[in-house]
Amino acid sequence: MQERGPVRRWLPLRLAVVAIVVGAAVLTALLVRQHDDPRTEDLVLHSYQGGPAGAEPAGDSAPGWVLGEDGRLAVYAAGSSSCPWTPTSVTAEGDRVTVRLETDDEGPCTADLVYTTHVVALPAGVDPGALEVELELAGRG
Repeated sequence: MQERGPVRRWLPLRLAVVAIVVGAAVLTALLVRQHDDPRTEDLVLHSYQGGPAGAEPAGDSAPGWVLGEDGRLAVYAAGSSSCPWTPTSVTAEGDRVTVRLETDDEGPCTADLVYTTHVVALPAGVDPGALEVELELAGRG
């Protein structure tokens, strides 16, 4: 009868090494994806579900904005709570600010309709008293 002891001792060790390598690869992929996502940069200062204080969202789920007392712009839009509309750029021409919003719909998205608010800083040189804001939903005409 042949002894199978040495083979059985190496199997758990090999499985552990494979599990560690796969775990490291998954962690690396998640970190790289997060770093490459433009929404993870300093553009969005704060995000939360619901509309901003002082805003009265329209009944037709239209996006909107409110200028806070701190001089920051609160932009809100209704969409999937798991794939919300998120600012990807804030540009200014004089006192006219354009905020581009996009969704990350690569993964599964819930079929609910929830307002999500993102707080962004006004670009330098924009006069809050003369502010005009245009919200651009990427992918919608």
